[in-house]
Amino acid sequence: MTPGQQYRAFLTLAHKELLRVLEIWTQTLLPPVMTTTIYFVIFGNFLGSRIQAMGDFSYIQFIFPGLIMLSAITNSYTNVASSFFSCKFQRSVEELLVAPMHDALIVAGYVSGGVIRGCCAAPW
Repeated sequence: MTPGQQYRAFLTLAHKELLRVLEIWTQTLLPPVMTTTIYFVIFGNFLGSRIQAMGDFSYIQFIFPGLIMLSAITNSYTNVASSFFSCKFQRSVEELLVAPMHDALIVAGYVSGGVIRGCCAAPW
């Protein structure tokens, strides 16, 4: 395959992953946002009011980046793992592996889909 064809194959796989996330957004994007919001309410309001400020930061300002990254990383991993398992159970992984696409591009396509889901699922 030429580099242009490999790039096109990578974009196609990444686009497929993006469409998969967006088609079932109530399963892929809504629960992580709700879970992170519940964490903010529990840790921020109930527990945060009992903890003193750390330096110049309140407790909610201190845990905010950690909870955002927890959501982003967890959902990125979940997307890649569920995509691989669904391809395995649907027997479409064999078609992907026999394609003249480099293995690193296959992994990069799935990872890029996971990164997109992680960025979308992390409440900003």
